[in-house]
Order: sequence, then C-alpha cells, then structure tokens
Amino acid sequence: MTDTTQPQRPDIFALPNVHNTETGLPKLEEIPVRVCRLVWMLAKEFPLWTFKAHGWRTFKVLKDGEELGQIGEEWYGSKQAITVRNDRIAAQNERKNAYHTQDIDKAVLRVKKMFKPMTLAERMVKAKEEGDKVIMRQYRGAHRNTQVLRNQMDQSLMEYAYAHMGQYMAWLKAKNDLTMLGVIESHEKSKVDMQTIEEAQKAFDNKHKHALIVLADGKYIVKVLDNVQLYDDTTLPHDLRGKLGMLKLVEAEQMVTGIGCRVSDEIFVVLHESNDETKTQ
Repeated sequence: MTDTTQPQRPDIFALPNVHNTETGLPKLEEIPVRVCRLVWMLAKEFPLWTFKAHGWRTFKVLKDGEELGQIGEEWYGSKQAITVRNDRIAAQNERKNAYHTQDIDKAVLRVKKMFKPMTLAERMVKAKEEGDKVIMRQYRGAHRNTQVLRNQMDQSLMEYAYAHMGQYMAWLKAKNDLTMLGVIESHEKSKVDMQTIEEAQKAFDNKHKHALIVLADGKYIVKVLDNVQLYDDTTLPHDLRGKLGMLKLVEAEQMVTGIGCRVSDEIFVVLHESNDETKTQ
C-alpha cells in the first residue's frame, strides 16, 4: 500500500540509489509527483536497485548493471498514466509494450512481478534479437556500399564499351550473345532514325529547306515558302520528282534520310533547298 507518511513530493535524489547524472536533467520540481512517489517507494524497498533519470518523466531501473525496465509517466488514451515498461511486459502484450495505470500501488505490484534479471531463455532470445539487428545492419551497410561501387564500375564499363565498341562487339560475338548484338544494331538504327527525324523537323521549321507536296486528283500541289503551284507528272520539278518517287516507296509516317517524310498516302514533306521559286525541269 502507498506510504501515507511520505512527503507529497519526496526528495528522491536524497536516496543513495537514485541518480540524476545526465546533464541538464531534471530538477526535482520538474518531475511529476506520482513518478517521485513511485521511485521513492521502490528505491526504499529495493536498495540494491539503481534508479537513473532518463528524461523528465522516466527512470531506468538497474540491478548489477542490468536494466530491469523503466518506470515513469506518459500520455495514455486521453490523460497521463503511470507507465511500467520492459521486454518481459512487451512480450506479454500484443498491442502495447508497457503497463499503464492511474494507481501507484498497482504500478508497484507490476514492477515487483516483472522487474527481475533475465532468465537464461530470455537472455538467449535477447541475444538473438541483438545478433539479428547487428547482422542486418551490417548486411544493409555492405549492400549499400556494394551498390555504390557497382554503380561506379558500371559507369566506367559503359564508358569503356562505348570507346571500344569494336572490341565489345567482338566479345559479344565470342560469347554468342545474339540478343545484345541485336540491341546494339537496333540502337544504331534508332540513332539514324532520330537524326533523320531531327533533320526533317529542322527543315520543316525552316520554310527555305522543305517543300510540302499534296497529291490531289493526279496532280501535285506544291508549296515552297509562300508560293503554291500545281503540277502534273510532266511539269513537276526534277529535284522534287526524284525525292517524291523515293518517298512513295515507303509506308506512311516513315522518314528517309536526306529525302524527307511520307506523312500519309497523299501528303509528303520533301527536303529541298529553295531559291525563292520552284524550278521546273
């Protein structure tokens, strides 16, 4: 039962086994009254236990250097509650890791029941948990370090491969890596396609470098700069006729390097250096 003879806020730091060794923590008047009374009762009953302030509301409880648990006060629900916490209590509660109460006597009873040196089995469980944590930290650290180094290596290898593409392709052929050889071939083709598209785009943006041709009723409507002319097969300028013939051989939306683009079945963009008027043959 609660000692009714003790002061309202007992001077716990006057007891030889209660310590406030952390710099700046806390003054007696800053500690909640219930925590002072709980520490006072337990410290007097268990003189071989050590109570060390850990913040303003919590005390660590130790015996022979082993931490038995922590006692103090914290918000629980909608109000402050006395808190008793250690691994043994946490193992018995799936939803919370501490015991909470408004009754100091109940808190004392829970401390007496649960604050004991670890059993051999508990020590082994604790040791395994600590071992798992250390190994996992080491693994994650090594994994991060390995990944950083691998990224640096990959960057260097890529630079080397690009600088020695012939050797790299010879190595791929030696290991019969047809997939990567196909990727490289497709990449080179894609680069050519991109250059063709860029060339056509620049020409289309520059009115002096393209002719827009539309097929209509067997005739050719040709727009060069702001000049629009109507031609047939015999009057279409020679330089446009040859390029148009090549573009007719490809599918719609296809580009031909140095020639132009077949936009659709009837619309063509021909790369063409304009002299302000379309020349006829």
